[in-house]
This record gives sequence, C-alpha cells and structure tokens, in this order.
Amino acid sequence: MLNGALMIGTSNSVASPELVLTAFAASLTSNPVILGLIAPVQTATWSLPQFWIVGWVQRARRVLPMYTYAAMVRMAAWVALTLAVLLSHDSSFLLVTLLAFVLIGGMAAGLAGLPFIEVVGKVIPPRQRGLAFGWRGALGGVLAIVGAQVVIIFTGPSAHFDFPTNYGLLFLVAGLAQMLGFFAFSLVIEPPNTTKAEHLKPSLDVVRTIWRSDGNFRRFVGGRTMFELSNTVNGLIIVYANQVLGVRLELAGLYLLVSSVLRPIFSVAAGRLSVRIGNRIPVAAGLLAQGLGWTMLLIALPLGVRERAAEYYMIPVYSLTAIQRGLVFSNLMALALNVSPSGERPLYMGALNTWIGVVGLAGLLSGVMAEVIGFEALFALTAVMSCVGAWQFWTLREQWEEVAATP
Repeated sequence: MLNGALMIGTSNSVASPELVLTAFAASLTSNPVILGLIAPVQTATWSLPQFWIVGWVQRARRVLPMYTYAAMVRMAAWVALTLAVLLSHDSSFLLVTLLAFVLIGGMAAGLAGLPFIEVVGKVIPPRQRGLAFGWRGALGGVLAIVGAQVVIIFTGPSAHFDFPTNYGLLFLVAGLAQMLGFFAFSLVIEPPNTTKAEHLKPSLDVVRTIWRSDGNFRRFVGGRTMFELSNTVNGLIIVYANQVLGVRLELAGLYLLVSSVLRPIFSVAAGRLSVRIGNRIPVAAGLLAQGLGWTMLLIALPLGVRERAAEYYMIPVYSLTAIQRGLVFSNLMALALNVSPSGERPLYMGALNTWIGVVGLAGLLSGVMAEVIGFEALFALTAVMSCVGAWQFWTLREQWEEVAATP
C-alpha cells in the first residue's frame, strides 16, 4: 500500500507528466509537437516492453527480483535528471535530458510493471482487488495533495526559486519519494508460483488464438484502447489553456491541488462500490466524466472564456479529470485481473499492456494533430472516443458473481 501511495502521489503531483513535466518542457520550448510527446511517451514506454518478458515471468518461481533490478534503473534515471536540472541552465541540454529521462525511466518502469502486476495478482484476492486499488489510489491522492503544495511552493506565482532550480528541487523530491516506494514494494513477501501456465512460450500466434476465442477479453481490450487513445491528449490541456485561453502556467500547481483533493474521494467510493457491483460500471462512468471534460474545453472559446475567467474555468475541467482518474484507475487494473485467467495472467496482461503501449504511440502524434486539425477538432475526437470506451466497458461481462464468490 505504501508503494502505491508514493507512486500515485508523486505521479499526480511533483512528477506529473501532464502538468509538471509538460510545464517544465513548455518553459524550454513552445513546440507543440515536442510538448505533446511527454505524457504519451511515459505511457508507451511503460507498456511496450511487457510482452517480451512474459516468458520469464511465467517460468519464474518468484518475480520480485525482476522488479527490484528494473527499479534500480529507474532510480538512476531520477538521479541523472535531477543533477542535470540543478547544475545546468542550457535549454537544449535540459530538454534532451528530460526526453531521455521519459524514455529510459519509462522503459525501466515498464520492465518492473509486469512483475508488479503478477505479485499483486498473487497476494490480493479477486473480490478485494477493486477495494485495494481504491484505497491505494486514495492514499496516493492524499499524498498528491501534499505534493501539489510542494509544486506551488517551488513553481507558483510566489515561488522563491528561479528556473530551472525550482524544477530541479521538485525532481529531487519526486525521485526520493519514488525510491522509497520501490524499496517498500521490494519488502512484500511473494508466494511462489504454483500455477502451471498453458503457454510457456508466448507468441503472436498464441495471442491471436486468445483474441479469437475470448470475446469478453476482446471487449475489454476495445474499451481500454478507446480509453488510452482519449487519454493520450491530456498533456495538451495545460498547453491549450496557456496558448489559447491565456491561462498562466504558474497555476499548474493549483490545478494539481484541485485534482488531488477530488481524486481520493472518488477512488475510495469506486473501490467500495466495486465490492458490490464489480469494476466495469465505475470505469464506464469515469470515461463519461472524461468526455464531459473535453466537451467543456470545446465550448470555452465559443462562450468567450479567456484569461482570468479561463483560469477559474479550468478548475471544473481538471475536477472532471480527477473524477475520471479516481473512478477509472482504481478499478481498471482490478477489472483487467478479473477478466484474465490466473494461470495465464502474465500472458494476458503482458500482451494487453504491450498493445496499449503501441496505442499510446498514437499520442506521440497529438501535438502534430493539434497543429494540423487544431486543438478543438482533436478534443472533439477524444470526447467521442471517451464515450465509445464507456460503452465498451458497460457491455463487458465481468462474471462478477463468480469473482464475488471467491473465498
């Protein structure tokens, strides 16, 4: 639980890809193509490596050592980024260092991801997974409130630190907190693997066989795909607010604070609700909240919302983003685990996450699409995808009766 709280807390405050890392990059360049890379690369690099280590995970008696080795690489990436930002003022060097951190650190996190999922699947019973992830998200949200205050102190309008030292101090805090989270998870007592996998040598042919035979999993993948495609544009919210609506970048910390207050409330509510009705309905509701947020952005300019009014207007936009994250991220992993056979869990989850990484690469084009078709057309497209994803999850058969009966 401590691991989850620290990782979620930092990822949604002092190390937020959509706000802190993107705002840092926006202080180095105004190129929307580069700015649109930050959040999607972070997502894609976490997902892409996982299918290729499925065989190792399925054959290993215990997978926690794999997690530990990958975490050490992630720690080294944090150290390198922090030192670069604290010791250099060269914009080009800092931008390259940031992109290298997002790429290398994300890959390391991805290699740790599948072992993490497998350990969670071993130690948490199916019926309790939604609740466990809900509390994990809630505790992370509480820490994110503290983290948002740190962001405001270092980068807000009244900050006493110059750029880029202020971001260097933020990255120092983020790196130390995540290192503590890695250490906490390494202390989990992992039971040995006693389930024999049907497919010891995963391949694309095996994945195609599963895809054709498991319609329920197909629906889950469809919903998850729509969610990821709509979610890859989140990093451009603050860019659009700044460049089009005239919102000051210094208010990123305030929006983080608002999101951090609301997210744990909905995270706990979704977790508790999942014990009674399963995970699919909270996830679908979260995507509808996301679609509403994109709709609010679409109507901002026609309503004449700009500058000071826009700064207040962005509060409900980021509130809807927080509601989406509280509902979706608390239940999405539990839902994925509950639609995956326990004996084939590494294969199902590894294939799924690698596919999501491929989908996430589409987010690399978000800045290009914003340039070509405009922010408004891009946001309209993401709103539609959010609604399609909500429908896919709503029609998913989680077979909750069987899960709930598990002792």
